[in-house]
Amino acid sequence: MADASIDKTTEHETTERETDSEFDETDLSALQKDRLFRSIMANVADLIAVIDAQGYRIYNSPSYYRVLGYTSAELKGTWAYDKIHPDDQAQVLEAAAETLKTGIGKKLEYRMQHKDGTWRILESSGSVMRDDRGDVKNIVIVAHDISDRKKEQWERRRAERALEQSRQSYKDLVRREEMLNRRLASQIRNSLDLKTIIATAVNEVQDLLLIDLCNFFWYVPNTDPPEFQLVHYAVSHSSLANSVSYPLSRLTRVGQRLINQEIVQIQSVYTSSELDNVSRTILSESGFTSQLLVPVKTRSQKLGVIVAAHCQGSRPWSADEVELLQAVANQLAIAIDQAELFDSAQANANNAQAQALLIEQALADLQKTQSQLIQTEKMSSLGQLVAGVAHEINNPVNFIYGNLNHTNRFVRHLLEAIALYQKNYPEPVPEVAAFLDEIDLEFLQQDLPKMLTSMKIGADRIRQIVLSLRNFSRTDQEGRKPFNVHEGLDSTLLILQNRFKSYGDRPAINLTKRYGDIPMVDAYAGQLNQVFMNILSNALDAIDEAHADNNITSEISIITESSPPTEPNQQPMVAIRIIDNGNGIPEDIRKKLFDPFFTTKPVGKGTGLGLSISYQIVVEKHQGRLECFSKVGEGTEFRIEIPL
Repeated sequence: MADASIDKTTEHETTERETDSEFDETDLSALQKDRLFRSIMANVADLIAVIDAQGYRIYNSPSYYRVLGYTSAELKGTWAYDKIHPDDQAQVLEAAAETLKTGIGKKLEYRMQHKDGTWRILESSGSVMRDDRGDVKNIVIVAHDISDRKKEQWERRRAERALEQSRQSYKDLVRREEMLNRRLASQIRNSLDLKTIIATAVNEVQDLLLIDLCNFFWYVPNTDPPEFQLVHYAVSHSSLANSVSYPLSRLTRVGQRLINQEIVQIQSVYTSSELDNVSRTILSESGFTSQLLVPVKTRSQKLGVIVAAHCQGSRPWSADEVELLQAVANQLAIAIDQAELFDSAQANANNAQAQALLIEQALADLQKTQSQLIQTEKMSSLGQLVAGVAHEINNPVNFIYGNLNHTNRFVRHLLEAIALYQKNYPEPVPEVAAFLDEIDLEFLQQDLPKMLTSMKIGADRIRQIVLSLRNFSRTDQEGRKPFNVHEGLDSTLLILQNRFKSYGDRPAINLTKRYGDIPMVDAYAGQLNQVFMNILSNALDAIDEAHADNNITSEISIITESSPPTEPNQQPMVAIRIIDNGNGIPEDIRKKLFDPFFTTKPVGKGTGLGLSISYQIVVEKHQGRLECFSKVGEGTEFRIEIPL
């Protein structure tokens, strides 16, 4: 700041200043009266002023009038710094104080007010005037007007800045266009996933335009007021994560314009004419200050919206930025169309593939059903045949069995009568004696009762076989009924008993039955008997094959037991385990056992339908389970589980 000697003075200091000024003015008066001096001062372009140590003007050249509009009389005796711009006063006062102190002037630039109120820029330099003793008494200021020069400099700099800004803007535009073509267009066109396309576009726009937030919305059609669904967003930094929910659905007027496919530019939410008061309040309360909204219309007539938003300060959206975002919208619309076409084609392909799979499955089911129908018809015919044979056998067997008791009684009576004759007539006539010797009466009396007993046992056996045939050949025409599993197993074993006997060099097969205390099950009896027959026949075949390879003791075990509810089975089950000690089944074959028409038996000995149909009967008809456990060289176990 300036020294106190150049500030406005007190009354005492003013008296002293006037004395010094009179001295100075006296010194200058002689000079001013000189014609040469006056001629020089009148024609000099520079502003020349003499200022005393207190900062008051002693002399001002006539050029002040030409440059600043003041006459010498108007300036004389006034404070030299009152016309200087307030922002420049401090440096001028500081320079004046330093000049008074050191006697060395400084070069300065400052603004001085013209009489019309405008400001002129002066460039000045100072020097000092000393008294006879060499003390500094006054300051001489020489200044010239550089306003025009400064104006030219400013204009030139402004033009240079404008040119540089234009160049930079052009470079930015080129860069953005390049980024659009290289990054955005290539990325969204190379992807056929709709979500990926939208996410890529939103992220690139946010990075491309250097905005706080970018959102993409889908318009929900046929809604009043218009409703928009947010799909994806991108923010410039994590602090804006709470502001991602742009309230587009609440901006009724803006939404209607977007439906009309109009671009909406909002430089400032506080002053924009694009917004009504309600929308302005909603946006300002949500923290948004400036927006650019561009609609995206696809070929499928779906309407999307890209929202570029600022959360701090207004932003004038340039024509280049609007054009750039419109180009993004066009690229995005094309990419969305491609994605929708791809999705449609893929959906059609999937539908076609699904239809093909359905047809393939239907064909497999048809083949399976056909094979089952054939087998069912075969079993039905066989059952009818067996039932007919059993019925035809049953009638004479019942006749024989029923008359055997009477025959036995009659024969016993005849033998008793003969015994009475022998007792009362011990000496028969020669003819009778000869006949008795011929027929060996004594042997006949002993063997005939035994023969009748054997006949009764045989007839009873025939009756049991017929009953087993009738039980096995049930047709299940009346649906499910309570079924005694043990009776079904015994009937099947009775029919197959001949295969358990020894023949040739193969010994008899040991059968072990461990029947548990199980209840009756609600089942199709004839079909379960068919399952038992198929599995037991396969077990017998496996043992025959094993005996051909190894001379081992053949065994088949049948175990029945109750199975409590488990996590896979939520209800109690009856389990039937049929185990043989054959060669076992390799894993690759075991996985195919229940496939239709799969068989390892030679042609003519197997159709590949037995286990397949058994699986359908147990699993599909009875909602049970049929599993096979086997180890090569150790035998095989089939486990049947039927729900109660």
